[in-house]
Amino acid sequence: MNRIHAILQLMFFLSLACSITGLTADDQSTDNRSVDLPDASPVQNEQPTAPAIVETAPVVTEAVDNPIPPVYVTVALHIEDLPVYARCDAYPDFRQKLLQFAEAIAPYNTAVNLQIDYEFFVGVSRCETPAIQVDTQNLNVLDFLTELYGYEIDAHQEGGWDIEGRDNYADIRYLGGQVATAISENVGGLVWDDPAQWATLASGERGLQYPEFTWTPQALTLAVSSQHHLGDFTDDDIASGVWIPKGAGNDFWIHDPNGSLIYIGPGEYDNWGSRGRKRSTLEFVQDILYQLKAGALDQNAMYTATIAVPQRIIFHPEEHAELLAIFDQLAPLAAAGDLVYVTYSQAVEIWQTLYHARPNIYIHEP
Repeated sequence: MNRIHAILQLMFFLSLACSITGLTADDQSTDNRSVDLPDASPVQNEQPTAPAIVETAPVVTEAVDNPIPPVYVTVALHIEDLPVYARCDAYPDFRQKLLQFAEAIAPYNTAVNLQIDYEFFVGVSRCETPAIQVDTQNLNVLDFLTELYGYEIDAHQEGGWDIEGRDNYADIRYLGGQVATAISENVGGLVWDDPAQWATLASGERGLQYPEFTWTPQALTLAVSSQHHLGDFTDDDIASGVWIPKGAGNDFWIHDPNGSLIYIGPGEYDNWGSRGRKRSTLEFVQDILYQLKAGALDQNAMYTATIAVPQRIIFHPEEHAELLAIFDQLAPLAAAGDLVYVTYSQAVEIWQTLYHARPNIYIHEP
């Protein structure tokens, strides 16, 4: 790695460690929305400050030893919107399995974004008690995962669609903020070809359950197409890099330096055999590194990838080995510094600090 880049990266993570305490990070039963939820209070979130590789000024100007940048990888856990999570007779079992999962992957020192739909936040708000928190240092499960394992907690919406008449991203972010001390300003999942959703997120979305709360996110991840909801994953985003999309549809692939919604590309992530022609995270990262070393890719750009982990892996211990095998395969790259695990918020800060917000949209063309 370029010595200057390595020094900058070390300085970045040292400063980040000082500024972030603790490195903050199936039953289809009848919908139970009559549960007691926290009262909504008026909160107004402040507005935060493409396929081709965008050309801008380089970050690293001196080539010393190995000039190859790392690929920044995020582990994104998804807990979807199932009513069972809001039932206090079922919640403790899911809570325990989530803790068991966190312990299983802890030795790999990954960076984790726990992306959660509305119902699990309802479960945390209803079902966490002093008795259940004895094994988590008197903290609820989300604060425990943040404090002990550095998890970052994100608002997530299954398939990227707000649920009309039920809950939307603003509701999820509001309720998550009531139960998670260090919730992020990230959106987990969106529909990249939905202009109405883009306009709402960019201008600030008003809650359905909590209409006094308006949320404007700062970072977006894991975009899918509108066909995703029909079982067609062909057009789900597989770009690597960070940029600020101009809008929805074709504008999603155009960087807008005056925009406010930063997007972190997941790369290809067919780790569970469900995405057709796309490759696994390992294959994708290896290919980027190969092309970087061959001089076929811009060595001054930031490259990203995501390991998206579904709830069928999280809540089924017998499935953990499948994920651990992926981490084992990536371990040599991490040990060599070719792969760096970061949360999404860390990825944004690295992009702004080390890469000076230089946009990059890399899509592999077979």
